[in-house]
Amino acid sequence: MAVVNAAKIVSGDFYKGVINGTSILIRNGIISAIGEPEEIGVRQAEQVIDANGMVVCPGFIDPHVHVSFDDYAPMQRAVGFMQESLLWGTTTLISEGEQGSGLPRFYDFDPVGVKLTAMLAKRVYEKFRPGGALKVHAGALVLARGLTERDFKEMAEAGIWLVGEIGGGGLAVLEEVLPMVEWARKYKMLVSVHYGPRLIPGATTMSTDAVLKINPDKVAHVNGGTTAATLEQTQNLIEKSRAALEITTYGNPKMKHEIVRILKKRNELARVVLGSDCPTGQGYMPTAMQRGVVTISSIDDMPAERVIAMATGNTADLYRLNTGKIEIGREADMIIVDKPPGSSGADALEAIEIGDTIGTAMVMVDGKVVGIRGRDSRPTTRNIKINGLEYSASDINEYLFDPPRLYYRSLPSNLQQMQSGN
Repeated sequence: MAVVNAAKIVSGDFYKGVINGTSILIRNGIISAIGEPEEIGVRQAEQVIDANGMVVCPGFIDPHVHVSFDDYAPMQRAVGFMQESLLWGTTTLISEGEQGSGLPRFYDFDPVGVKLTAMLAKRVYEKFRPGGALKVHAGALVLARGLTERDFKEMAEAGIWLVGEIGGGGLAVLEEVLPMVEWARKYKMLVSVHYGPRLIPGATTMSTDAVLKINPDKVAHVNGGTTAATLEQTQNLIEKSRAALEITTYGNPKMKHEIVRILKKRNELARVVLGSDCPTGQGYMPTAMQRGVVTISSIDDMPAERVIAMATGNTADLYRLNTGKIEIGREADMIIVDKPPGSSGADALEAIEIGDTIGTAMVMVDGKVVGIRGRDSRPTTRNIKINGLEYSASDINEYLFDPPRLYYRSLPSNLQQMQSGN
């Protein structure tokens, strides 16, 4: 497979930004070459996706979701929110602890309950791909009184590698938490901490001092979720911690921009990752990742490709994922995006920089085209072509209620049949 005729290729690497070339060659779901068509052997590809002068970038990675055991959000009674996120351009989700009716996150936090919840979620999403393709890293452990080192060893052997945001629910008493954090690190788990005022019953207000003592890999919703800590406290945290800083779309907007301002001065914007906290009532938006990119780029006068890296490559580096960048050897998870009709930006990147929400023209996971747009997502000025056949949503019912999903139609044999009229 090959993607050709890209106006720009956004690497997803914060420091590389836009990279040279117009074409990408993919073999067995992995990016194998990047450059010009004649240089990388595009003629070998059975399937050629024409980006038609649009921008190619990595699929977004959302590092802050609370999944249940299916594509269902119990609090919102919303079915299919993960599939819809996929069709808007988010190709990977990472759990901060599972939620749902009867789960220990909302009831008594006991060691058996949190272990079983994490291990079951991990097992479910090892095989289940919402929308047929979305990658979900589930099974984030919520801490509970009574967990032992033996429990952490058992969970690590079962594949658990995440500790969900400490303080967002579950045990948050430092004297009990700190030994568990050491056990988590011993077994190669990444640790996240809720920051700032508590949000829900059972959550804990986590001070700067508490976060610094835990020394997490990531500080969740550093700009509030939704209520932010004070600017003085937040600046103190930024200066004294080396953790990744997660900015959420729905968090305190003023604090979001204060954080970006501080990090600009410190030349530390590569620490930022963007998240949604979906599907909570505040964070539930299939366009959460795009809106986060558009807001920071346009309001804080940042190049769009650098902010896209905050939603892709920065997150992949933090979580040790082989996706999130358009780079040889990476999983071919990418999207083709464009400016919306009428935007004064020349392309998707310029549209982002002036504050326009971009449209998605293609979503690819592991080298397979799985869709071209989400329900009522922003339209694109141009459309992709697959082996010369143009794909778009022109009917209002298709546009609003049944976006084309191309998983089965993207196979060369099916395309040939469609092109011949069979």
